Amino acid sequence: MAILDKIILKRLSYVIYEHPDISRFDQFAKDFGFELSWTSPNNDIFYRGYGIDPFCYIARQAPEGQGKKFHGVGFIAKSAQDFQQACELPGAEVVNVTGRPGGGKMASVTDPNGYIIEVIYGQEDRPIPTKAISNVHDGLPNTNGAIEKKRKGIFNRLNEGPAMIHKLGHFGYITDNYVETCVWYTSHFNFKPTDIVGKGDGSGTDLMSFYHLDLGAEYVDHHCLLLASHDSNGKGTSVHHSSFEVDDLDTQMMGHRWLSEKGYKARWGVGRHIMGSQLFDYWVDTTGFVIEHYADGDVVNEDAPTIRSVGTPASIWGPPVPVWE
Repeated sequence: MAILDKIILKRLSYVIYEHPDISRFDQFAKDFGFELSWTSPNNDIFYRGYGIDPFCYIARQAPEGQGKKFHGVGFIAKSAQDFQQACELPGAEVVNVTGRPGGGKMASVTDPNGYIIEVIYGQEDRPIPTKAISNVHDGLPNTNGAIEKKRKGIFNRLNEGPAMIHKLGHFGYITDNYVETCVWYTSHFNFKPTDIVGKGDGSGTDLMSFYHLDLGAEYVDHHCLLLASHDSNGKGTSVHHSSFEVDDLDTQMMGHRWLSEKGYKARWGVGRHIMGSQLFDYWVDTTGFVIEHYADGDVVNEDAPTIRSVGTPASIWGPPVPVWE
């Protein structure tokens, strides 16, 4: 399928999770750096960052007697035509989203592993922020390098509190249906692999792919979707993590300190990834889902080639990779 035939998605917007104890998660969400956007009549909680998305996380109460569940994600369609194409996908359903923050229209489709992909068009964005929300006091320059001294006569002071979220950056899941899943996303939508990591045993088998949205000359995040293959013993499909952008390393570290002092469980970090270059900090929420703060990620456009590698470590520096339960 040529790029002209694909549904062009403008950006990743939000994730949807179901929690057995949504009120307990609500306190974690605030400590993680989300702000309340809206509570729906059926008590779904919509959280936002300070970016343009009216919400970037939907938390739902899981049905009684059922456990946690990753429900799916929402993307913004680039045009009315792209939205119409999404409505015409096999199994697509047009859903009334009247009352949601930002409004608009929504088409819902299920991917090969049962996750819901919601495609939104006509949503009213929040204003573009004029500056980031940092834990650096008053947003003053705080880095004095060996040669360039930005902080002249100014002392470096940091504010206590959560690392405030800007936006949803990416989500990822791990599956035993890797090849079909990659084909489905790349054939229907404008996903393009930035990095593909192979097994490294000479078999030519791919282990994971980092996908960005191909918007031509426009720069976008290194990846908004990570698909990884189970090892030979893994079965089924499960969400790996969702990742939310914060402004800078100091903000990330103050957020780490805040979450640690609140007694939440750190998962992995702080460190620096190779794929995407992000500063990462993974946590476990009160339901058991892995959620990440990141800062300082790479951006790419149509000029960036797809890079293939084998046996690439997960980080440049940072703690050893934990066993992912």
